[in-house]
Amino acid sequence: MFGKMIKFIALSLISMSMIVLPGCEDRGTNVPANPSLDGGAPWPTADHVFSPELRWLLSNNIEQLPGWVYIPQVAAPPPLGVSRPVPLLILLAPQGANKFFFAQHGLQELLKEMIADGTIQPMIVACPANDPTFGGFMYAGGSNFENNPTPPSGNNDAIFGAEMVAFLRNSLPVLESQQKTGIAGFGMGAYGAFRAALLSDTVYGSISVSDGPLDFDGGSGFGGGLADLFDDALIEQGLLNQNLQDFDSAKAWPISNMFIGAAYAFSPRDTVLFAHDANTNPTPTNPAPIWTMDSTYGFDTTITTLIDGFNSPSGYIFDYLLPFDASGNLPSDPMIWNNYWLTENLEFLINLPGNKLNGVNLWFATTTESELNYYQQTQSWINTLTNAPYVYSVTEKKYLGTAGNPASGDQYVYDLLREMLIFHSNSFGN
Repeated sequence: MFGKMIKFIALSLISMSMIVLPGCEDRGTNVPANPSLDGGAPWPTADHVFSPELRWLLSNNIEQLPGWVYIPQVAAPPPLGVSRPVPLLILLAPQGANKFFFAQHGLQELLKEMIADGTIQPMIVACPANDPTFGGFMYAGGSNFENNPTPPSGNNDAIFGAEMVAFLRNSLPVLESQQKTGIAGFGMGAYGAFRAALLSDTVYGSISVSDGPLDFDGGSGFGGGLADLFDDALIEQGLLNQNLQDFDSAKAWPISNMFIGAAYAFSPRDTVLFAHDANTNPTPTNPAPIWTMDSTYGFDTTITTLIDGFNSPSGYIFDYLLPFDASGNLPSDPMIWNNYWLTENLEFLINLPGNKLNGVNLWFATTTESELNYYQQTQSWINTLTNAPYVYSVTEKKYLGTAGNPASGDQYVYDLLREMLIFHSNSFGN
């Protein structure tokens, strides 16, 4: 079955080589409002392939992880190619983006051009979808908060850490070694890339990222990083020093949604995931679907001082805990922040047992114009990596925008992708 899927993907890729993608000269307007782009090709449907915990994702009632994949001609099966195994690169999109994010920013044209002229070696590039609920769950999951190993963010740690790579190795002609496998991410995807590499520390041999939420406390203990955004989440809703029970999860609040999505991954209260139907008896290895909420469903969050839950469309209450109070400060008891958010910080994860990032090539794109304190967090994480006791070798590219076109948002994705592809190609070796 997979053989037929792979052949279909390769045929689709070659047959669509003449598709004209959106132009990349205008970095800020090259994303169509209603994308119909099929880029390289959709990858094989991951229905129950990666992990049964896909069923626990808040909005994933179809139990799949969609993605977009580019397959170079040499890796296509005959007669189009020779099915030659090539390196694999995983690209993780930023908050709120979908599987087409990189394709819409010129990835396919870059790969075709740079492979053809020998700037980079042929590689398969896979772009999994970021979960649409609350802009994503920081690509995190598997928290054991309150003895609940299956939060509504699903088991993303296993999926993005190893199971997705195993699935693609089993489905596509990729070289199966750590050196030949890379991961990259923008924004929230930057955190996801490092998290995946740290928690599955023999999978990825190279990591490249742009500025992202890479150090939650900004290296300052408190008052930097994500902590600086506590009051911003309330300000954007007009709730600073107001009633926290009015905190709204139904609108597209970028900062608020980031905190809600992260809370589901890092600090869900008892989510009662199995108590959805008195007539079923799901188990962790074979759970029944939980609910059908999607990110456009209109409901508000009912919140206590630390955050209570909200009612799902089916009437079940799902709780999560934010790390700040109604004033945008740490609560008098900072347990949630200290015990369940900072323990998901990269500075904590790198100290877990294992061969963390040893021998892994690291590349950062960073700009002072980055939004949401991401530059500060990135610099703090680089400082951690380049000082004792770690002293990893880091390549850092600092860049700025131009007048009228600052380096915020997604304006420079195309330019950064070119350099990231070269970095990974060199890391893959001969």
